[in-house]
Amino acid sequence: MGHTPVIIPIASGKGGVGKTFISVNLAYALANLGKKVILMDLDFGGANIHTCMGYSVAPDGIGNFLNQRNSKLSDYILSTGNRNLFFISGDAEMVGVANITAAQKKKLISQIFHLDADYVILDLGAGSSYNTVDFFILSSCGILVSMPELTSILNAYSLLKTSVFRRLFLEFKSIPEIKDLFNEQMKKGGENAWKVLDLLQMIKKVSPATYLKAVYFVREMSPKLIINMAHSPTDIEMGEKIRKITHSFLNIEMDYLGFLYRDKSVHESINKRQPLAVYQSQNHTYQSIAKIAYKIASLNKLQNTSHDFDDYEEILDEITDDLSSKISGYSELADENLISINDLISLVTNQEYENLMLKRENESLKQQLLQFGKKV
Repeated sequence: MGHTPVIIPIASGKGGVGKTFISVNLAYALANLGKKVILMDLDFGGANIHTCMGYSVAPDGIGNFLNQRNSKLSDYILSTGNRNLFFISGDAEMVGVANITAAQKKKLISQIFHLDADYVILDLGAGSSYNTVDFFILSSCGILVSMPELTSILNAYSLLKTSVFRRLFLEFKSIPEIKDLFNEQMKKGGENAWKVLDLLQMIKKVSPATYLKAVYFVREMSPKLIINMAHSPTDIEMGEKIRKITHSFLNIEMDYLGFLYRDKSVHESINKRQPLAVYQSQNHTYQSIAKIAYKIASLNKLQNTSHDFDDYEEILDEITDDLSSKISGYSELADENLISINDLISLVTNQEYENLMLKRENESLKQQLLQFGKKV
């Protein structure tokens, strides 16, 4: 083919939100638009896409590739019933797959970029672990799947926040002063280390030029959002509210791709080990996914990114533990119906004490960023 495929990582802040279901059926929908699609199961340690494809046991796939020295990722591509769609299994039961090394990660990412396809969809694990985040930031077309409930939303926000921090660290770790700044922030631990706008201002004090690049890289991130298992029109509105929160506190422009209602046909298709695209292609849920696929295929600005990953994972481990403890407390409030979207905004505000300092500088930065973007 000769061109690099568009990478579409699909992630969620927590499990059980329908991420794999959407990954599989979105892959079918893009294939039905005439695109060559490769679906990869990158839920390390919890791979299950093969069950959606009718396999009772996972065929050879990612685990074999990672553990065999001279293997090629393309050797593990399997056909499906759709001539445009292929998939690579995850080998959930193979020892060591859940904890891949930095070298294995580099090997895998390098070969993903060289796959012969229009789109490569990565079904990632749930949560904010470094394995999930490092693959999520490979593309500007990362998709977050969330349910319209507090814990799911907070976890999705946590994943985005972690992604911003990780992206900045990987971009600027070669600059000693900036790397020292990241290390110093992490010594504070927990919430104090996780104020994105505050971190950008600290970078500005160290190096104004690096600050401009940092703002550019953050704004270049353009994740997508799908709300799944909605009950009512109020749930649907949650997507737009999350988008606004992300813009205000992370300075990220998130695209709201759409929503899916709860649908018993989804569970029927899963129980029958058939994608909804095959089991009931005229179903309204699958037709909604088909519309999302059309939106993605129509997007002009889809960019992949490449980073030099290293063993700096303790940053993400600490943050994941800290935020998980807070989210478990919020869950009790949600269960008792004592918290609303306005309360959520207040919670996020407390975590992000920064008062949108960059807003005051937007106009002056626009021209500088445009000029910098032309040079990059």
